[in-house]
Amino acid sequence: MRSIVMIALFFILINKIAAQSKPGKHTFYLIPQIALLNGDHSASGQIQLTGGIEKKRWGIGIGTAIDYYKVRTVPLFVDVRTGFGKDHLLFSYLNLGSNIAWPLESQYSYPVLYRDTRGSSFSNGVYTDLGIGYHWMNGKKNSGMVMSLGYSTKTISESYYEAIYRGFPSSIMEYHERKLGYTLNRIVIRCGIRL
Repeated sequence: MRSIVMIALFFILINKIAAQSKPGKHTFYLIPQIALLNGDHSASGQIQLTGGIEKKRWGIGIGTAIDYYKVRTVPLFVDVRTGFGKDHLLFSYLNLGSNIAWPLESQYSYPVLYRDTRGSSFSNGVYTDLGIGYHWMNGKKNSGMVMSLGYSTKTISESYYEAIYRGFPSSIMEYHERKLGYTLNRIVIRCGIRL
């Protein structure tokens, strides 16, 4: 629900910016990218798509990704970026949003002795990404290759039931819920094309 409200507020903000700007003074951007994520868990990949509106050196947009680091998730975020220098080729960006759980079947936990319907469940978390990059322009157009280096954090929580045997010799089995919270910090190297 919070993600829907955030997206609605973003579209209202975009409409206000577009209504106040003079014709021809703003541009739209769409940036598909692939990323290499590396942290204390392992190296993994991400596919990302970001789009929005840019005026002068500031841009605001929305984006989504498929993130395979530790647990597969779908980040949904607001993208804010600013350019530096005369041509604004050097830029910094900030992505803030929600991290929606979408685990693979192999990422669910089950009781040790046998599989039953009480496997683990995942809860959504927060997604952040902050970094700098460079845009190689293709002629006088705003399109071209984009590379960036950043630091990203995603949170997610998992809960599952653990089987514990009580008493001997009757072997009474009890289930206790266990909750784990993951905060996954990664260094991100991205490469993409600005359309």
